[in-house]
Amino acid sequence: METTHEIKIISVDYNSPDIQEAVKKYKPILIHDGNEYCCFIGERPEYGVYGYGKTPELAIMHWNQKYLQKTVEGALFSTKKPILEQVDNTEIVKAYLYRSVSN
Repeated sequence: METTHEIKIISVDYNSPDIQEAVKKYKPILIHDGNEYCCFIGERPEYGVYGYGKTPELAIMHWNQKYLQKTVEGALFSTKKPILEQVDNTEIVKAYLYRSVSN
């Protein structure tokens, strides 16, 4: 037998002085799912930002940490450039092989 539970959307005061800037800007959704809160933006975790916690505050804080982590990783990735290799006078970009611009 399949069991279900109610998922509730929790109201967030995005104008609160205690709310982090990214939360104010992107206004992620906060839900209560079973015994855990989930704060998210995006359709799926691999494409969006998801945070979890036992309280609304912890879920929002976790979301902000994940947002900052994705932002830093994205910034680091965008500062990389492809390694080029000469083959028959043609430069071939090797996918996923990057080196730092500073090197």
